[in-house]
Amino acid sequence: MTHLPHPDVRPIAVNCAVITVSDTRSPETDRSGQLTQQLLQAAGHGIWDYVLIPDEPSQIQTHLRLLSQQSGLDAILLNGGTGIAPRDTNL
Repeated sequence: MTHLPHPDVRPIAVNCAVITVSDTRSPETDRSGQLTQQLLQAAGHGIWDYVLIPDEPSQIQTHLRLLSQQSGLDAILLNGGTGIAPRDTNL
């Protein structure tokens, strides 16, 4: 059986929100958030929102609820700023 690519080869661009969850990063030191945005934009996707949120479940949930109400937003990407730490939470 020969596998052929999908006939629709047009690139798909999506509007993305990037959330860095970190107690220690700032927009200037958030390398993972910066890289995520750069890679998304290089692939032709839009950045709808970028925010740094401390590792506080209520703040993360509040921002996710706000973003989920945005009709033009297609994807939400979360990343950690510094790696796994004892204060990290599991929503």
